[in-house]
Amino acid sequence: MNSTDLPACINAKLEHYFSQLKGEKATGVHKMVMNEGESITLKFVLDKVGQNQSEAARILGMNRGTLKKKIELYKL
Repeated sequence: MNSTDLPACINAKLEHYFSQLKGEKATGVHKMVMNEGESITLKFVLDKVGQNQSEAARILGMNRGTLKKKIELYKL
Protein backbone atom coordinates (compact mmCIF):
# COMPACT_ATOMS: atom_id res chain seq x y z
CA MET A 1 0.00 0.00 0.00
CA ASN A 2 1.31 3.43 -0.95
CA SER A 3 0.85 5.70 2.08
CA THR A 4 -0.40 8.48 -0.23
CA ASP A 5 -3.08 6.28 -1.81
CA LEU A 6 -6.28 7.49 -0.11
CA PRO A 7 -8.47 4.55 -1.20
CA ALA A 8 -5.88 2.10 0.12
CA CYS A 9 -5.72 3.97 3.45
CA ILE A 10 -9.51 3.92 3.77
CA ASN A 11 -9.63 0.21 2.90
CA ALA A 12 -7.00 -0.55 5.53
CA LYS A 13 -8.92 1.39 8.18
CA LEU A 14 -12.17 -0.37 7.24
CA GLU A 15 -10.45 -3.78 7.38
CA HIS A 16 -9.22 -2.89 10.87
CA TYR A 17 -12.67 -1.66 11.94
CA PHE A 18 -14.37 -4.86 10.76
CA SER A 19 -11.70 -7.06 12.34
CA GLN A 20 -12.37 -5.40 15.72
CA LEU A 21 -16.12 -6.18 15.71
CA LYS A 22 -15.64 -9.68 17.14
CA GLY A 23 -19.02 -10.95 16.02
CA GLU A 24 -20.97 -7.74 16.53
CA LYS A 25 -22.90 -6.42 13.55
CA ALA A 26 -21.60 -3.33 11.81
CA THR A 27 -24.02 -0.44 11.50
CA GLY A 28 -23.76 3.10 10.21
CA VAL A 29 -20.45 2.51 8.43
CA HIS A 30 -21.18 4.93 5.59
CA LYS A 31 -22.10 7.75 7.96
CA MET A 32 -19.06 7.04 10.13
CA VAL A 33 -16.66 7.16 7.17
CA MET A 34 -18.25 10.26 5.65
CA ASN A 35 -18.31 12.19 8.94
CA GLU A 36 -14.76 11.30 9.90
CA GLY A 37 -13.42 11.92 6.41
CA GLU A 38 -15.19 15.24 6.10
CA SER A 39 -14.20 16.53 9.51
CA ILE A 40 -10.55 15.56 8.98
CA THR A 41 -10.50 17.23 5.56
CA LEU A 42 -12.11 20.43 6.83
CA LYS A 43 -9.71 20.67 9.78
CA PHE A 44 -6.70 20.02 7.56
CA VAL A 45 -7.65 22.72 5.05
CA LEU A 46 -8.56 25.22 7.76
CA ASP A 47 -5.19 24.65 9.44
CA LYS A 48 -3.38 25.06 6.10
CA VAL A 49 -4.98 28.48 5.51
CA GLY A 50 -4.61 29.75 9.06
CA GLN A 51 -8.36 29.34 9.82
CA ASN A 52 -9.32 31.69 6.95
CA GLN A 53 -12.83 30.41 6.28
CA SER A 54 -13.25 32.22 2.96
CA GLU A 55 -10.06 30.70 1.57
CA ALA A 56 -10.87 27.27 3.01
CA ALA A 57 -14.34 27.36 1.45
CA ARG A 58 -12.82 28.28 -1.92
CA ILE A 59 -10.31 25.41 -1.73
CA LEU A 60 -13.00 22.95 -0.63
CA GLY A 61 -15.42 24.08 -3.34
CA MET A 62 -18.24 25.07 -1.01
CA ASN A 63 -19.74 28.36 0.07
CA ARG A 64 -18.64 29.95 3.32
CA GLY A 65 -22.05 29.50 4.96
CA THR A 66 -21.91 25.75 4.39
CA LEU A 67 -18.40 25.64 5.78
CA LYS A 68 -19.48 27.57 8.90
CA LYS A 69 -22.30 25.06 9.50
CA LYS A 70 -19.91 22.14 9.16
CA ILE A 71 -17.38 23.80 11.49
CA GLU A 72 -20.13 24.04 14.11
CA LEU A 73 -21.34 20.48 13.40
CA TYR A 74 -17.89 18.97 13.90
CA LYS A 75 -16.89 21.46 16.61
CA LEU A 76 -13.74 22.48 14.73
